[in-house]
Amino acid sequence: MARLFALLRGAPWRNDPDRGAFAYGLAHWLAELNAIHPFREGNGRVQLTFAALLAHRATRTLHLERLEPEAFLTAMIASFNGDESPLARQIAPLL
Repeated sequence: MARLFALLRGAPWRNDPDRGAFAYGLAHWLAELNAIHPFREGNGRVQLTFAALLAHRATRTLHLERLEPEAFLTAMIASFNGDESPLARQIAPLL
């Protein structure tokens, strides 16, 4: 987990003005965090809250009220299996 947060500190996507680049970077980070997160309950809620805070720190808003839970869960599962593109496509319209 320390490695993941060290990479996050210097991640260029955090300040990228391109919404797609930010969405893909955030998708990758969420996929990595999901894979190493040690708890069985609350993963999604905590990860989305942290993602919203990351977006806020990058002067963006992550509109979680627009999130479609089933589609987002399907995208999270795909990201866990190595395909982060569906997750990036779910995140982009939330920005």
